[in-house]
Amino acid sequence: MLIKKLAAPLINEKILSQAEHVYVATAGISEPAFDFVVGRLSVKCKVELVTGLDVLTSPNVLRRIWAQFPDRVAARIYGRNFFHPNVYIFDMPYRKAIAFVGSGSFTLEGLKDHEEVFYKITDPKEIENLKSWFIGYYEFAEPLTERIIQEYEWAYPAMKQRDIVSRQEKKQFMELASHAFQWDSIRFKLQYFKKEDYLVFASDKASVQTDEMQAERLVVSNKLLHLHELIKNHVAGLKLQVETEPKQISSLDPHQHPEGRLRSQWFAYGDGNDHELLQLQVILRQKDVGVWLVSSPLKQGVEARRHFRDQMKDATYRGNFFKLLSALGAGYWMEVAGDVRPLETFPNEDALWEFTKGDDGRYFTFKIGKNYSPGDPDISTENIAPTVMKQFDKLVLLYRQMDDPLG
Repeated sequence: MLIKKLAAPLINEKILSQAEHVYVATAGISEPAFDFVVGRLSVKCKVELVTGLDVLTSPNVLRRIWAQFPDRVAARIYGRNFFHPNVYIFDMPYRKAIAFVGSGSFTLEGLKDHEEVFYKITDPKEIENLKSWFIGYYEFAEPLTERIIQEYEWAYPAMKQRDIVSRQEKKQFMELASHAFQWDSIRFKLQYFKKEDYLVFASDKASVQTDEMQAERLVVSNKLLHLHELIKNHVAGLKLQVETEPKQISSLDPHQHPEGRLRSQWFAYGDGNDHELLQLQVILRQKDVGVWLVSSPLKQGVEARRHFRDQMKDATYRGNFFKLLSALGAGYWMEVAGDVRPLETFPNEDALWEFTKGDDGRYFTFKIGKNYSPGDPDISTENIAPTVMKQFDKLVLLYRQMDDPLG
């Protein structure tokens, strides 16, 4: 029997609530999915789990399994080869068992949100074969230990950034391949950034480091710096920083960018203090110009954005922050842990709070922003400076709300 959304039978058929023992072999685990499943199991139900670390798994969920569920969940890490099965076996009352084999990993996306498929198995012989297969991998896997978790926590930030960039590049490719971007239909005559400026960031140029390529990047950099000259007096009035020049300007050297690929150029303003690193940023990419509020991840072990997270626990602060977000207007989005959502998808401050709980400043960049497509009148030569100043005036209110530990 084919199943599209595994979460449905797990709940509707009371598989989770009645399970006596669970065996999971999966490519990756997320903390929300772990809570979704384990929170519905009986406290007497034991879980044996084997996963690899090739597909991103949250370090937080590994640490929680090791520290909080030592008697209920036995987890092992298989590292001998790329591990990508997704098998779920449930021992049920009266010596019955149910298994599911499919494409979805142990994440909410894999269990219920993405387009996946599973095959339901109830034949006892087939389930015994699956258990034998599971035991083979489980016994050759390494038991989860503090040492493994620490080493993975050290490697995770770079892995996560590669994953985010990979997904962004894939999305961009699909948009371009599906003709969502018709360059020749855009009238660039009155635009501040021309077609050739955007194409500097094409995939086939991102890692090229010839004199000709650097000259193209320098043209874009000079345009960004000229835009800074147009808005710097206004920015000075926002009192984001003491200096009149941008706090940061992106490097033209691809080796200074993730994966050695230069996919964007930008400049930013902000105080640059060590506990928040909040900045207002103007960024040019292959298919848009962005005006963003950004907080970049810090080195591992530093608890970034702690004031914002703590303040969001307060209902009054949440309400005020939600009002400021709502006042931004159409086209704005928020990115938390690589997940980008339009602001209009949050019906209230509690929904927003739930989304921001996924933030972790050790690993992820936090962003609130608005993007403008090539040809948009708001980023014409005449309008781009007023547009940036107008959006900065809105974003600076959120900047101050997040930057001030007192909210």
